[in-house]
Amino acid sequence: MAKQDPTSSSSNTIPLPPLVGSEFVRPQTLDLIITGDTVKDTTGNKVFKVKTPLFGLHNKRILLDPNDSPILTMKMKVTSKHDRWQVYRGNDLDDKIFTVKRSSTIQLKTRVEVFLKHNQTREASCDFTIKGRFMKRACTVYVGDSTKIIAQVHEGDKRLVATIYPNIDHAFIVTLIFIFDLINMVGAGV
Repeated sequence: MAKQDPTSSSSNTIPLPPLVGSEFVRPQTLDLIITGDTVKDTTGNKVFKVKTPLFGLHNKRILLDPNDSPILTMKMKVTSKHDRWQVYRGNDLDDKIFTVKRSSTIQLKTRVEVFLKHNQTREASCDFTIKGRFMKRACTVYVGDSTKIIAQVHEGDKRLVATIYPNIDHAFIVTLIFIFDLINMVGAGV
């Protein structure tokens, strides 16, 4: 997948409000390296870690900051035919921020839709879309159904490299990448 120049016409030129927190928004493009469950910046500093709880169901992940404090909890809805994941602020399962789901049950290419809190009851049109392929872990994140790209991920040597465009909440994007990867594993029968 070719990386697109963040200054091109289809990239994000209008800043989006922070979805997780303003501390996760930068005015410049940010590259993050994802190896296993750890996310680092290009200088090797740990930015996030995703933890799978040892006890309980394996359909839950927690995004942690470098000090192991919870930022978001990702929980898969067990009875969903669209591999639906619900994302909550911190450990509070009463504070849902957004929902991520496969757009249809049968797909040749993976297409995942994201619905923010205000849009979760009607789900008429998605707020963000992630598109990629089962066999490749590369994907692109778009605003709604538009061609406006806000992040791209490509597979490197046993790692993923995420390019997050300016003024985009990178905690939100990292969460989407992990959920997309989990949905892809289910779709590929892993």
